[in-house]
Formats: sequence, structure tokens, C-alpha cells
Amino acid sequence: MSLLTSCASLCLLAAATPPAEADQAEPAMLGEIVVLGSRTARDATLGASAATERMSPSSRSVEADLLQAVGATRLVDALELVSGVSQQNNRGGVMDNFAIRGFLGTPDGGAEYYVDGFLANRGMAPPRDPATTERVEVLKGPAGALFGDIDPAGRINLVSKTPQFETDARFTATVGSFGLTRGELDLTGPLVGETLAGRIVVAGETSDGWRDHVFLDRTVVAPSLTWRPSEALRLTYVGEFTTFDTLFDRGVPGLNGDALALRRENYYGEPGDGTTRFRNERHQVSGEYWLGDDWSLVGGVAWRGGSLKGLSSDHSRLVGDSLWRQRRGRDFTVDDLSARLEVRGRIETGLGVHRPAFGVKAYELEYGERWLRRNPSAAAPYAVNVFTPVYGQVAPDPAPFTDNLETRKVVTFHAEDLWEVTDRLSLIAGLRVDDYTQTIRNNRTGAVGETSDNPLDGRVGLRYRLTDALSLHAGWGQSFVLNSGTGRDGNGFAPESGEGYELGVSGAWEGVDLAMTLFDIEKTDILTTDPVDPNYLAPVGKLTTRGVELDGSVRIADAWQVIANYSWTDAEADDAAFASDTVLNVPEHSGSLFAVGRFSQPDGREWSVMAGAAYVGERAGDLNANGIRLPAYWKVKAAADYDLTPNLTARVEVDNLLDEDYAASSYSALWISRGAPRSVRASLTVKL
Repeated sequence: MSLLTSCASLCLLAAATPPAEADQAEPAMLGEIVVLGSRTARDATLGASAATERMSPSSRSVEADLLQAVGATRLVDALELVSGVSQQNNRGGVMDNFAIRGFLGTPDGGAEYYVDGFLANRGMAPPRDPATTERVEVLKGPAGALFGDIDPAGRINLVSKTPQFETDARFTATVGSFGLTRGELDLTGPLVGETLAGRIVVAGETSDGWRDHVFLDRTVVAPSLTWRPSEALRLTYVGEFTTFDTLFDRGVPGLNGDALALRRENYYGEPGDGTTRFRNERHQVSGEYWLGDDWSLVGGVAWRGGSLKGLSSDHSRLVGDSLWRQRRGRDFTVDDLSARLEVRGRIETGLGVHRPAFGVKAYELEYGERWLRRNPSAAAPYAVNVFTPVYGQVAPDPAPFTDNLETRKVVTFHAEDLWEVTDRLSLIAGLRVDDYTQTIRNNRTGAVGETSDNPLDGRVGLRYRLTDALSLHAGWGQSFVLNSGTGRDGNGFAPESGEGYELGVSGAWEGVDLAMTLFDIEKTDILTTDPVDPNYLAPVGKLTTRGVELDGSVRIADAWQVIANYSWTDAEADDAAFASDTVLNVPEHSGSLFAVGRFSQPDGREWSVMAGAAYVGERAGDLNANGIRLPAYWKVKAAADYDLTPNLTARVEVDNLLDEDYAASSYSALWISRGAPRSVRASLTVKL
């Protein structure tokens, strides 16, 4: 029996064991993470632990009411509310991608993120639909641990909407610019008294899109159940079925060093390539079982499967006004099974209180990549004019290019201890060891490459209260991540490893939260665009970032909440194989300012307003020595809600209010993702 199966069995066994009476059915809430918005009930099995919330004052939890208020229709909208996060290449519009503190995920696979405490895009995953999210946890630095996983830069965890034991039902209908129509249904309530509750979230969206020919059609169905047979035991099931259909879109090429030279609506692929189809399915069971005397078991099992299939005509080379194109076909599949089990406790001693945690987790992954490609040539450039693209020419048949099957078997053991030495001083230390085997089989040649190792990583941190309001914190930690895929030589990549520290000061007064954090991080073997052949990836020998982050949240007179952040990030690559030391899409300066006001009328109805702006500084658009630069920009948005009746709310929101023409991100000078023009959305929400 594999350790993964054993771990899963232990999780289910713990759930099936008749629960003993617990001396303490709920944990002592240590959490001091800054909450942006209003937090609802917290499920300890889906998000950051109380120890992480206590020791990570640079982290933020963005709650559902604030996500709705600021009109967060994409994950990157939510991340604008927190310092140090920058948008990255979106792989033709079919993935979420971002960098935290200058560290990016792979250009093909994107930055890793979690949903309900499990990695949700290992291999690949479609863009997240906002309808299913209860909150977004941005866990910064070495202290931002999530079930034993850390990154010196940070990690993102999305916590799903789960059942409530009070009945609530609502439907939202939305129409907007560029043919947008969207519907959301959210039903929750008790099914069996106070023991079993259910919830289902359904959303569907269609849009003609603001880019020529680039449509969107997506749906998500997310059922969930919570079983609470006693005060000591709680189990939660979360499911999710997602479809995401669009026309693959590599954006707009730069021209003569100008990222904004061409019309932002121009599409340079081939509409006749048809729909790129993304399918994703996820099932997860997690639970918490109180053993009594301050000890508990927290565990879960998750399975995810998905596929991405479609054809595209991607920009390959610019010759004068003629854009040569490469025909591509994609057929990717992913099958990912994970399990975790953690014991958490509390021990009082004469030298303070210890809160240890010991865990084991494991996963098995199968990731298949089948590529078809046909390169252009002078004789057959398969080109379009960059000013007036004309479609419909005979498309070349792509030939087999890559056919790889990657398998991973990984087991992780981790331990940590939060030591509350005094009321003012807290220390934390953790260790983890990963035992992994990674195999990549080339199905075209039969060649098989296999690597295995068992690296040991650690972290330490402290937090000291100077006063009841002010505290200092410091942390150091290491990280380890397996890289997927093969380079132009056909070989796999070494794992990414990292090390870094942060120092900070934070203050919390009634209605006011302020934080300043300094960080210095170094990572090796991060994948980026190959400087020799941009059709491939290559590892950067070393990438370092250092910087300062400022975050603030102020509540004014119970009506207003103002949220502001700023980040200065100095990111530099150190590898002689690259012509430049720049890092793609990472601005030196960035920040945002949002204000949300909520007001009550004498008859009980409410109305609210929101206004905000995000600033992104100049960034590198490719990795050439004198490569293209993406200009700095401001993006302004505003919204208003009004209760027409106690059960009917109208909302209007405007994104990119000033109609700024900007480049959101890039993969290279030929693949630049332009930002959307001004758009308006109007919605009605009815409480059923």
C-alpha cells in the first residue's frame, strides 16, 4: 500500500471513529491576520492555521464582501488589494498567473496557488470563477505556512464557499460591455437539523469579448456538504466542475520597441482554429476531529482531473509589417490525487505555551503534454499584416512535436512548534522533508528520465509585541518546488529552490491596521523563456529580489473602509546565458488605493459606493539586452450598490474608468497581453 493511500485511509478512519467528548470543541483563536472586509465563520480545515495567522502579520485575508465590493471578477483583481503581487503571462487567456515579491511561476504552467489548502493548478488549471470563493488568503514570507508548505515570497490560498446552517438563497443576473451576460445562483442551508448542511453555487458566463473574435463561454457548478455529528467532529465535502471555452489569444506584438503601437483589439491568431476547451473537475473531503485536551486531527483527501485541447496560430516572427505565425495544437491532461493528515496540539509548560503540529502529506500526479507544431518559413510564412490582419488562408497541418507523460510520487513529513514564551514574545520553528520521484517519459522516442531526492528545508520566525498595538516580526525560510516539462535539449529541469528572510513592524489599533515589511529572497532554477529559443523554457541560475512593502487598512466611522498598499521591488536575474538581468513583468514600483463606503437607510435598506485605483510601474516585456518595456499605468474603477427593496439589490460598476491603454503582461515582445478598455457591468441580485 502506498503512503498516499495510507494517508488517505488515516484521514477517513479518523472521520469514521466515534468522536470522544472534547474538552474544547473549538480552538483558542490566535488569529491576528489582517482581515480585509468582514470575515464569516472560519473552517480550520480549508485555510491557514491559527499559528500562521498569529505569526504572519504581513499576510492578508481578503473576504467575500470586499471581493464583491471592488468587483473582483478575476483572481488578479483580488490581488490588487495586497502589496507585492504582479500580473504575469496568462498563456493565451487560459490561466491565472502572478508573481509574489518578484518571483513568478513558469510561463507555461503559471504560479502555484491553492484552493482549500490543496494545490489547485499542479500541471494546469483554468482561470478561477469568482462565484465559488469565500476569501483569498495571501500568505506572505516564511511565516505564511499552509499545511507545511512555505515559500519565502508567498503563497495564495482560495477558500471556497461552504454550507451554512442558516438558509440563504440568492440569484444574480449581470449584463455588461462586449456582450457580457452572466448568471449566479447560490443556495445554502441545513439539510438535517444542526448536523448536515448543503450548498450549491452555479455560475454561467458568455461574452463576445473586447478583443476581435475572442469570445468566452464558461460555467462552474460547485456543490458542498458539511457534516457536524458532534461538537468534536466536522467534515466538509467540496466539489467543482468547470468548463472554460475561448479562442486562444497570444495578444498583440510590440512594434519598433513600442508595446502599445498597435490597436489593442487586433487579433493575430486565426478565428478558424476554433475553440480551445478547458475542463476541470475537483473533489475534496476535509475534516477536523477534536481528541480532547487541546489536541486535534486535521486532514483531507483531494482529487482533481482536467484537460486542455485546441488549435492556435501563434505569433512567431515579425518581418517588417508581416507577422509570421506558427500553427500549434494542444492536448494536455492532468490527474492529481493528494492527501494530508496533521496533528495539532497545545502544551502548557513553566516556560510558556507550546503549540506543536506534526503532519504527513503525499500526492501522485500524472501530467500529459501532447504538442503539435508547424514552424513558418520564407516559402510558407502563414503571415498576417500587423495593421490589417486578414484571416482565412489555408492553415498548415501541425506535426507531432512533444508527447511527454510526467509522473510524480511525493511524500512530505513536516513539523512545527509555535512557542508563546511570554505574552509578548512568540517563536516558531519548522522542518519538512520531501521524498520524491519524478519521471518524464518521451512517448515519441521512448526515452525516460527519472530523478529522486529527499531535500530537507526549515524555517524560523519570531514576533515581539513592543506595546499592545505595535509588534516586530522576523522570519527566515527555505523552499523547494518540482519543475515540470523539458527544455530544448529534451531533458527535464532541476527543482526550484529558495531561501529568504523578512523583517517587519506592524500596528493594530481600533479600526486601523498598518504594516511595513522588508524582504530579501534568492531562488535558483526558476523557469522562464529560453533566451535561445522562445518556444521552450529554461532555468535561471539565480534570481534575487529585495524590497519594501507597505499595507494599510483604515475603518472610518463604521461606514468607510480604506485600503492602501505600496511595494518597491528590486528583482534581478543572475545567469550568463541570459542577455539581460531583468525579470519579466515585475515592476519596481506598484500600489493601489481603494475606498468602500456602506450606508444604512431608516427603512433598513442599504447602499454602498466603491472607488479605487491601481498603479503598476514600468516592467520588462522580454529578456533581450535592449528588450521592450511595458509602460507604467494607472487603472481606475468605481461601483455603486443600492437596495431597491429588502430583497432586491442593483449594482453598477465600471472598470478602467479612464479607458487607459496599457499592457497588462507579456511573454515576449511578440506576445503582449493588452489591458481591457473601459467596461460597464450592471447586475440585479434577488434574495429568494
